[in-house]
Amino acid sequence: MDVGPIKTEYSRRMPVKKRYGVAVTIAALVVALGVGLLLSESLLRLFYPQTLGVWAQTRDGLILLRPTLQVFHEGFGTHVQTNSFGFRDREHELGKPAGTLRVLLLGDSFMEALQVDFQDAFPALLEGELQSLLGCRVEVISAGVSGWGTDDEVTYLKRKGAEFHPDVVLFAATLHNDISDNLEGRYHKVDQGELIEKPISELPWYTYSGLEMRSYLASHSHLYQIVYQSWKSLGRSDAGARLTSHVVELMRHTQSDQVKRGWWVTEKLLEEAKSLAKADGFKLAMFIIPTVYEVDERSYLDLIATYRLNGSDLNRDKPVETLAAILGREGIEVINLLPAFRTRSNDSGQQLYIQGDGHFNKEGHQLAAAVVSRDLVKTINEWESFDRCRSTQAGMPHDSVRAE
Repeated sequence: MDVGPIKTEYSRRMPVKKRYGVAVTIAALVVALGVGLLLSESLLRLFYPQTLGVWAQTRDGLILLRPTLQVFHEGFGTHVQTNSFGFRDREHELGKPAGTLRVLLLGDSFMEALQVDFQDAFPALLEGELQSLLGCRVEVISAGVSGWGTDDEVTYLKRKGAEFHPDVVLFAATLHNDISDNLEGRYHKVDQGELIEKPISELPWYTYSGLEMRSYLASHSHLYQIVYQSWKSLGRSDAGARLTSHVVELMRHTQSDQVKRGWWVTEKLLEEAKSLAKADGFKLAMFIIPTVYEVDERSYLDLIATYRLNGSDLNRDKPVETLAAILGREGIEVINLLPAFRTRSNDSGQQLYIQGDGHFNKEGHQLAAAVVSRDLVKTINEWESFDRCRSTQAGMPHDSVRAE
């Protein structure tokens, strides 16, 4: 019997059935994987929530916070809300309201202040203190991002910050890591003894799209965070030790070539900021945030003991003194938090930093705002040809300042 045609038809049908079976299997696996991921995400949210990320990057390379974001920071139990400009602050118009003294605050994680609720953080407190002391409307625009150094701050001021038309640009200098951050050369490079700004270049769309996807997942997915942080921790176990080692190097009487280079880069960046201020007509000031080792005697002695240092090789005031000298040479107003912080710590033993974290606690933010507002008002009244919201209460006592 001739079965040739039957076999031929059967052979044609089998590949179709196999392909169909493979497609069904793949679809089932995809669905199972999706259900598994959704279930894992839900369980993590309920029973083991992660601290979600808040950071993003612009296509031209600026590191900011993810705009218009609202997350709960599990690590510190704080609610974090960002504005459309990518900062932890309320919304601000680019155009300055009439009759308002506008202060653009530039800083790093101390000003970002994820460790406390925003109403307890330095930017909000500073705005209230200045309004009380000056007796007029004051608007503080808080541009603070973790990891920013002077390089990031000057670059943001040049590219975006001047669009806010500030009357005063106030830099917050964190001596724990600003000098080392400036050595990374994100936006500037040293060329033949000069500090040169790197050309602005936009990321390719595919690279930027990948970064945006990662940023979105980091700020929305607990599962992504637990995987990412586990991977990231493999390469950063000594990050804290490196920062502490950098602080020690800043304190040494005889400083390394790298530290000298860091101070030189910082001074050149401040020269650039001064040129921007002259061109755009705003005033410059910087306040210096000391490390806990400079403020708290016990922490300083523990540092010496832990790293087996010779105290005679160190001057724990040297970082503040060096930066203050640079600001003096550049003619930039300097506000030094160290005396008030050290007095408070020595006289009352009050903790001003979060133990194990190193950032200000609520009391640290309050004292910093009191000192900066008082000294900034004095400076505003001393600036010649600067009549925007001059204080009519100069010299009057202020409760928060007396509390020092």
